[in-house]
Amino acid sequence: MYLTDKISIITMSDAIHQSDIMYEDSLVCILRPDVKKGVIVFTNYVQPRDTESLRLLGLKTGKKMHEEGIQFGRTVIHPYIFFRAPWFSRDIDYSTYETEINSSFGQGQADSNHRCFIRVDPDKTIVFSSEIRARCKPNAIDKEILGSQKTLSDYLKIIAQNAELYKSIRPMCVTKKQPAYNLITSELIPIPNDGISFRELNYPLVGTPIERNSEILVSIPHLTPEYFVLCT
Repeated sequence: MYLTDKISIITMSDAIHQSDIMYEDSLVCILRPDVKKGVIVFTNYVQPRDTESLRLLGLKTGKKMHEEGIQFGRTVIHPYIFFRAPWFSRDIDYSTYETEINSSFGQGQADSNHRCFIRVDPDKTIVFSSEIRARCKPNAIDKEILGSQKTLSDYLKIIAQNAELYKSIRPMCVTKKQPAYNLITSELIPIPNDGISFRELNYPLVGTPIERNSEILVSIPHLTPEYFVLCT
């Protein structure tokens, strides 16, 4: 889904100070949930059987759960919790956490079940292209994922430009163009609308919108509820 109205780059309500920061490493800067600054992002979670609600316990990385003998239905053990990067780039309404989430992800996304939200500093948080894991050759995945990194601020500028470019090639049956997305740069690239299947696109191009396949990595082994803006 794409917006038909004008998309503007996110504006911060106030400068972010050290006192606003709860955690920071080379990949993410998590802000206090109560400050009206930064960008709210989310992760989906699965509630394990016979355990207390994760809303009260918090979230753990796959590596941490594996070390504790917790079965979580995954064969690949990651040292990260994966959060979704925003789907839209537009001014954020800081009135409530619901309006903030709606600004970045669309109406109703705060109401989904089994979803936890945190607040991050876009200038100090890195975004990667998640689809690389599915499309890249296995021996090159790590290198390519690292090559796709960009700050959340830069990512938001790119998807705003993508949305404007997308509008310029519609209707595709008239312009003879269709969108492809570069997994490294996150940029939309119009290609000839000659019936080529999205599955036939050569890497690093994909047909699925990049904003639905971009992620933020949090390596805190146990992300406790004090970090959450909201957990449903």
